[in-house]
Formats: sequence, C-alpha cells, structure tokens
Amino acid sequence: MTDGPWAERLRSALENRPADCIPETECEFRAAVTLILRPSDGRGGPEGLFVRRSEVAGDPWSGHVALPGGRREPDDADLLDTARRETLEETGLRLEREDYLGRLGEIHPLSKRLPSICVTPFVAWMAAHQEVRVNHELTGHVWVPVSALSDPAYRSTLVREPPSPRERPAIDFEGDVIWGLTLGIVEDFLAALGTGLPRQCP
Repeated sequence: MTDGPWAERLRSALENRPADCIPETECEFRAAVTLILRPSDGRGGPEGLFVRRSEVAGDPWSGHVALPGGRREPDDADLLDTARRETLEETGLRLEREDYLGRLGEIHPLSKRLPSICVTPFVAWMAAHQEVRVNHELTGHVWVPVSALSDPAYRSTLVREPPSPRERPAIDFEGDVIWGLTLGIVEDFLAALGTGLPRQCP
C-alpha cells in the first residue's frame, strides 16, 4: 500500500472512532500535541516525528522523548490551533488544518507529581517535505518508522529513579526511549491503525 491510501485509511479510522473526551471539571489546564507523520523514505513505511525535550529543572517532562505540543493559550481558537501553534513554535513545521487526519483519545495523567492537565493528541500528515528546526525547548528530534512502533523487537522497559522506581513499558528505538504519556498516545494510535499491541496506560 502506498502512503497516500495509507493516510486516507487512517483518516477514515480516526473519523469513525467514538469520542473519548475528558470533562472540563476534571483538569485545570488543557494542552494539545501532534503526532506528525510523513511518507516513507524506504525504511519500512510512514514515519512519525518525536522530539527530545531539554533538561529543565522543575519540568516533569524534562528530557523526555515526546510529541511536539503544549498548553492552550487564550488566543487559540481551539485545541487544533493549539497543536498547530505549538508545532510551529517548537519544530518550525507549518501544518494547515486540512493536514490533520483526526484526533486520538484525551489523556489525563493521574500522578500527583504531574500538573492537572488534559492532553488532546492529534494526528497530522505532512505530505510535502519540510525541514525540522527545533527551538530552545528541544535538543533534537527523531523520525521513527510506524512499523517500529508496533515491532516487539523495540519493546523494552524503563526503570525510573525514586520516588517510584518501578518498571514501566517503553519503546527503545536506537537509544530514544518512548514511555509514559507519550507511549499511551502511541498505543492509542496503533489501536486506531489496527496494528496495536494491548494499550499500556501511562
């Protein structure tokens, strides 16, 4: 299957999914992230963009491999505009509203060490080539083949430092480790695509 029909299949899958929304009363803040997909470069199908966040004291997501995104601002028309603005600010990638294929289920981290925030993940298709230019909030980026996201060979576990040093499921792609909230979004994406493993919640 070529990338064009692949993207349209995903758009259809996202359009037909039941809404999974978190009530406003359950979170203090709203945020949006984007899983940006681009056509294959020969490494096994379409690829998704992940960013490496800078090490910042007091930031609960400091140093994580994540998706571009951030909190909704008062001037954002909606959460899709939040996703587009944050993507442009962090990566220099300019996506139009029609580039977005749909949205995944919202996530509300339950850990008391994390902000009371509801995250809405969107999926976008970037057909035309654009260069990624990360801003000061990031240290780099990596394109991960979608096939690798569901490949058991890349599945791993991560042991975090105290106060809760337990094993957590992860994807380790050539040294970039995807886990926690971002892994939860990836699992939901794979489920929508029809190639997912059982979802691991953050």
